[in-house]
Amino acid sequence: MDTLLQEQSASITLDFADLGEAEKFFEEVRQQSGFFLQLEVELKQFQRFAVVATAPGLRFRFEAEVVQVFPAAGGYGSAFQLCDWTPAKERELERRLKDGEEHESVVSPAFRIKKMDPNQKFILATKASRAERQILLRESSPQVLLGLLAHPRLEDREVKAIVESNAATAAIMKRVANNRKWMSNPEIHLAVVRSPKTPPPLAIKHLPTLRTPDLQILAKGAAGRDNVRRAALRVYLQRIGRG
Repeated sequence: MDTLLQEQSASITLDFADLGEAEKFFEEVRQQSGFFLQLEVELKQFQRFAVVATAPGLRFRFEAEVVQVFPAAGGYGSAFQLCDWTPAKERELERRLKDGEEHESVVSPAFRIKKMDPNQKFILATKASRAERQILLRESSPQVLLGLLAHPRLEDREVKAIVESNAATAAIMKRVANNRKWMSNPEIHLAVVRSPKTPPPLAIKHLPTLRTPDLQILAKGAAGRDNVRRAALRVYLQRIGRG
């Protein structure tokens, strides 16, 4: 992120390299109701600034007030607090981020991602835009898939795609299975239990919380692993009162 301070007009421009970086910044801003910048100039406490965030396909304006200033290496640390951050402003940000992702998808980032090494792809995966995530989901690297699982805005359909990926590993299955939010989605839950990449003890552990129709499918599935299928049959019979 590049920062441009214009004291005379009391404005700050935050220029992000991509939407993923902007999304990560605003995720922290919303959690903390503010943000921190290191600047060369000492600002005045309680001074109010118009802040403009820019990224490819994004331009978003909001206001923030300086609440603390202290010396830091090479300049001054400045803590800002959001001003007038209303639900309408929140909706505007979501809309602009979504519009930006649609704009980015017109010019595919596939070529840029293709040139990255595995570590660069992993770092990108943790903050990628929706368009970038769709490309990274097709990667054959478990490291990249683990990076995607660390993304704060990962959607359920993307988690399911990771679970069903040929590149998924036991570590990935454990990561998903240990997340209550993801496992509350019936489709993800079933995909984890059915996957041959999921260690049998872990799959069997999650059988009791499956929906009854899903249990019945697993219990009768000829292609399933025998130990998981037998365990599913036991749970199913108990569920319908025939255990």
